[in-house]
Amino acid sequence: MPLLSTIGAGSVKGFNPGGGAGPIILSKVVMLAGGGGGGGATSAGGYTGSGGGGAGGFFTETNVTVSAGTTYTVSIGAGGAAGAQSTTGSSGGNTTFSGSDITTITATGGGGGARGLSAGVDGGSGGGGGGPYAYLGGSGTSGQGNDGGASVNSTSGPGGGGGKGGAGSDGYAVSSGTPNFWYYGGAGGAGLGSGELGATVAGGGGGGGLYYTSAGGYFGTGGAGGSSVGGGGGYNSNAGDATLYRGSGGGGGTRTEASNSFAGGQGSGGQIKIYAPKQATATTGSPTETAEGGGVYSYQFISSGSITF
Repeated sequence: MPLLSTIGAGSVKGFNPGGGAGPIILSKVVMLAGGGGGGGATSAGGYTGSGGGGAGGFFTETNVTVSAGTTYTVSIGAGGAAGAQSTTGSSGGNTTFSGSDITTITATGGGGGARGLSAGVDGGSGGGGGGPYAYLGGSGTSGQGNDGGASVNSTSGPGGGGGKGGAGSDGYAVSSGTPNFWYYGGAGGAGLGSGELGATVAGGGGGGGLYYTSAGGYFGTGGAGGSSVGGGGGYNSNAGDATLYRGSGGGGGTRTEASNSFAGGQGSGGQIKIYAPKQATATTGSPTETAEGGGVYSYQFISSGSITF
């Protein structure tokens, strides 16, 4: 059974098994960036709902060589803010692991979901494109995530944000009857289960829906959030926020007929988890320490800090 403890900010541990100067090989550094915010809700003419935010970049770096006595900085990317009314969402923050004697390791923040009539933002995973007409989702970063979904034609809704487990779905239309069931938001891309982080992470936000009662009625529901950790797209309501600490995208805002206070969804912040062959001598940022067995210790950060071996 692993032993769990939380190391307080600025703590120093006097016991240092395997101490002494020289290289230390971190077997894994698990990197998760912040997810992008969904595009803002809107009542602007000609727009559909807004695109869902893309998931933060997610990957594992192996066999990272560090030095005893050197302090390494852990910077956790925050989730992106949802866009204001008729505005593209903010991208999530990058998560980095850096030090004076290593090349900085960077997970790229998720792209913001687009407002209507705009392309999604590139990121770890790309944000969804805003509809209607043909507006692409943002591109994902190779090895970290996937592309956001697109709006594809004059009756399609916005795309969902990309996730680590798959691209965001394109917006779509169901029928052209009366009322007109067009402008459906695409679902957010799937996240990925992480044994190291103990959770499903990096899901995309769903694209926002449209609710318009005049002229015979035009409707389309919001897309689901990826793997239930990305936020769902709004439909005559606030969009869903991404699940905390899962590096996932917020849902895209809804399009309604009248001015309203509905909001897009917030992206969620990332994490880092470091696996080391010895205990740290000092940390900041209150990581959770786990004795994994076999002399291996892990340090899981959900806020920025530092670590020294």
